[in-house]
Amino acid sequence: MMLIRGWIAALVACFLVSGCITRWDPHAPRNVTASADGGPVTVQHGERLRLPLASDPASGYEWHLVEPPVRRVLAEGPAGEQGINFTPVRSGEEQLRLEYRPMAGEGPAQRAVSYDVTVLEQTGVIARIRSFFTRKRLNSAS
Repeated sequence: MMLIRGWIAALVACFLVSGCITRWDPHAPRNVTASADGGPVTVQHGERLRLPLASDPASGYEWHLVEPPVRRVLAEGPAGEQGINFTPVRSGEEQLRLEYRPMAGEGPAQRAVSYDVTVLEQTGVIARIRSFFTRKRLNSAS
């Protein structure tokens, strides 16, 4: 019996040391990957919108967000080899337009892509819990 417990403890220690257990993050957002050619895409709060628009600094070009000024999704950082990640911050619809422009800011865009993004209203148990803790306006028409 003691030998079995020792083997189990050693096995658990191996998993912890190798990182097999710690690599999985239950709180990581689910990625919704859009087409590299643009088009409609739907995302929910708590998800991440990934646009596979790779940027190569050696080319002298980078992706610039052209529209809209008020956004329903915000970029998590600059474009990299994997593309650009966006996080939904408001529900509703918008069109994202991105252009692949020279880093110096001069010259025409090499490529342009548009996405019709829909961020769905929050629903389900989490939305009900959140709405319980948010302030509600008092109706002054009484």
